[in-house]
Amino acid sequence: MERLGTSTVTCVLPVTNDVANSYGTLHGGATSTLVDVVGTMALLTQDPLRAGVSVELSVSFLAAAKVGEDVVIEGRVLRQGKKLGFTQVDLRRRSDGALLATGRHTKAL
Repeated sequence: MERLGTSTVTCVLPVTNDVANSYGTLHGGATSTLVDVVGTMALLTQDPLRAGVSVELSVSFLAAAKVGEDVVIEGRVLRQGKKLGFTQVDLRRRSDGALLATGRHTKAL
């Protein structure tokens, strides 16, 4: 974890062969998992006892990150109510800031 704030979390992931697809770029499943996990971490900054359960997850894949590159993942809470929490997670290539993927994650609390 690189930075933790109220309603936000920033992490860095080095792209290795363990999270790469057969093209040598960050796997879509790994990207989706990051949206899930980092979105949940952002919600936990508001209430560490309410991680909730996923009810919806969507990811738009915009560009690739190659093995050897670092990806910066920023998750933020869009809204947290009594029953639902909404987050957005953006993944950017560290070297040039290019947006690689963006995702929305809704959780029942």
